[in-house]
Amino acid sequence: MILILIFFTFYSCKKQDPVNKNPAVNSKNHDKANLFRGEKLSDSAFYYYSIAKDEYLLNNDSVKAAQASINMAIIQCDNGDYFGSIETSLEADTLLVDKNDSISKSFLAANYNNLAIASTKLKNFDHAENFYKLALKFVTHPENKYVYYNNIGDVLIMRGDFKNALRNLEVALQVKDSINYARALNNWAYAKHFSDNTFNPVPYYHKALKIRLKDGNRHGLNSSYINLCDYYADKDPAVSLQFAKQMKQAAVEANSTPDVLEAIKRIIILDKNNYLDNFQTYNTLSAEIQLKSSKAKNQFALIRYGVEKSKAENSILKVEKLESQKKLMYLAMIAAVLIITMISVIMSSKKRRKRLQQEKDLEVKKTELKYSKKVHDVVANGIYQLMTKLENNLEISRDETLDDLEYVYDRSRNISYEGIEVHDSPEIFSEKIRKLIGYFNTHNVQTVIAGNDPSIWEGVSHIKKGEVYQILRELLVNMKKHSHADRVTLRFERMEDRITVAYRDTGIGIKKETIFKNGMRNVESRIVNLQGVIIFDTETEKGLKIDFSFSGL
Repeated sequence: MILILIFFTFYSCKKQDPVNKNPAVNSKNHDKANLFRGEKLSDSAFYYYSIAKDEYLLNNDSVKAAQASINMAIIQCDNGDYFGSIETSLEADTLLVDKNDSISKSFLAANYNNLAIASTKLKNFDHAENFYKLALKFVTHPENKYVYYNNIGDVLIMRGDFKNALRNLEVALQVKDSINYARALNNWAYAKHFSDNTFNPVPYYHKALKIRLKDGNRHGLNSSYINLCDYYADKDPAVSLQFAKQMKQAAVEANSTPDVLEAIKRIIILDKNNYLDNFQTYNTLSAEIQLKSSKAKNQFALIRYGVEKSKAENSILKVEKLESQKKLMYLAMIAAVLIITMISVIMSSKKRRKRLQQEKDLEVKKTELKYSKKVHDVVANGIYQLMTKLENNLEISRDETLDDLEYVYDRSRNISYEGIEVHDSPEIFSEKIRKLIGYFNTHNVQTVIAGNDPSIWEGVSHIKKGEVYQILRELLVNMKKHSHADRVTLRFERMEDRITVAYRDTGIGIKKETIFKNGMRNVESRIVNLQGVIIFDTETEKGLKIDFSFSGL
């Protein structure tokens, strides 16, 4: 007891209050990041935002940490790392605890807007629309409200829902800023044209183009030229070609390779005489974009690794510097070690007497554990999955429910046999996973799945698929029972023969001492069966991160 009092007395003298409690004050590294971002040096900006975020967290300033994370997510999205951007934005969302705070609201609006943009780039238009609506919910600046209405209209146009697109774009036209007005007008004319074939959009296209030329809005010019090009494509191909060439020129000046690619795509069709040259240029640019996107994914991951490595090195230096100040703590620790050693000697003598009995009990326990695990996986999780399916899908027929119950019954009756549940189903495994995750998508819980393509699972044995299925079901059941999460993200990636599964939720997380109990212990044992690697993130204040990987061969 005396040792504990000494230990806490020592540390109570060293503890300091957070330095940066004012969310309006940037750290020096945050200012550096802003400077580099203004100079379009995204690598350096991302690096210093990452350092600033960690500084804010150390100072208990979660709002500023969220701001730095949002800037990191926007940089990732701008550079084509859409999955990484979504992950960073979701992490920022967990840092903004007080959703009613005025500063948090502005950050939330920007964060949801970025999530919507990244989702749009991944052609996940339903999620994009939902994120834009969340951005509207937290918007604090009136002008931004009209921007989000325009973005919703743009997403609805991509989905072909021109009627609802017009409703949102008519609100967006109330914006005062000329650049945003030109954007909304261009989109409105496009939606109006496709909802009413008697409507002539050309005067409105030209009006938006004129505003953009006057404002020097190079990126906006591409949208105007593409609409005019497509409008004249079957009416006057020569005019259409001229707009396509103007679009290419504007895209080159704006340094927008994707827009250059869109322009060349149209020039290939309109300029028959130079088809081969244009086609070769298109292929070259397309390869460049794919390479840039691939580099972006690794680029920001390496930057984060560098920051974490630097943090570790700095921690070592700090430990060495404070060595002289911790002599009292070391003395206490030495005394504690001596006491623990004495206790260990006493305990070891008792354990020695019990060892023979424990060895006899070990095989019995292994057998009990084996069948307990099977009962948990086959019966408990099977019934819980069926309950979740019935809870979230009210239109399921009686026959389908009986079939599911019969399946669980058959598995329970044959529980002593070796086998994995997935063996019996001829269904495509990626579809089976999609359905499993879909059962847990409710009004209160949003599930996001990425990378679950059939190609991911090519060559993977039925046994490994079965282990993966049980792991995912265990995680989802635990989430629904215990975590109180409102969002779950699952991402699948395959690099050569290595498959990686990243699980994220926004729940209450798992304490270190409970990670390897009950269901989580089953998860660990299944990873061992896969000869894979699993990482639990227990350091975050809220939410759970689990990454596991294994060989697909």
